[in-house]
Amino acid sequence: MEEFDHEVDAPRGATSREWEVFVREDTADPLTHVGSVSAPSTDIAREQASSLFARTAVTLWLCPADETQRYQTDDATLGTGNTGDDATMSVDEMESETLRGENR
Repeated sequence: MEEFDHEVDAPRGATSREWEVFVREDTADPLTHVGSVSAPSTDIAREQASSLFARTAVTLWLCPADETQRYQTDDATLGTGNTGDDATMSVDEMESETLRGENR
């Protein structure tokens, strides 16, 4: 076994942004959260996510983790009434939102 001659004392990903990764394996499938990657830029995050998660995916989404909200179903108020706005997006709308606000 090879020994290393240096020690890393910084936390993993301390200088990188964390990105949540979602994939759709078939055009009829819903997006599924498959994991996360740490990367300093959108391009590097896309490369890492593609190599790790996109083998069978037709669509890959990256969302900055610090801009992603997670809710338990108890907190999501699912099925408790109509808010008056349509929260369902078309495929074209979802695709246009991918990597929104990030410089490519």
